[in-house]
Amino acid sequence: MFSIGFTDEALEYPFDDTSIPAAPGCLTLGTSTEDFLANMSLWDKAAYESHWNRELVALVHGSRKVALVVSYDNPEASSNLEIWRVYRDGDWAYFQNQLFPYSHLPENFDISEISQYIQDRVVITAEGNRISEWDVPISDIESFLPRILIS
Repeated sequence: MFSIGFTDEALEYPFDDTSIPAAPGCLTLGTSTEDFLANMSLWDKAAYESHWNRELVALVHGSRKVALVVSYDNPEASSNLEIWRVYRDGDWAYFQNQLFPYSHLPENFDISEISQYIQDRVVITAEGNRISEWDVPISDIESFLPRILIS
């Protein structure tokens, strides 16, 4: 099973600036559920959802790697954004969570091109530790997407 979206929970204010809300969301990867708080300073819920759909459609259509941004803030106000890197290998998608430092991006990066900045899939760190990873069949992602998006 796969899904990504916002919950019905009220907005939260977890950041240093109490005028910036965060929307609770949930990512379902097989039998695992991963919660997130999406910073709403630059994107609203519709912008996040549009981004997720665009990235997932690219994955279903054969892209080898995409990035699902789940918290995006102004680079001048934060040191990183939170993403889920997604790697396609045949009929499977492999998900890895990452706090992605803005320092790893060019100064004038375009957030709509975030997938081009993620590394190729690695499953073992330089220290020899296994990277946490979740796998989902591509067919589950296809089932999640509205039919109009993937045709």
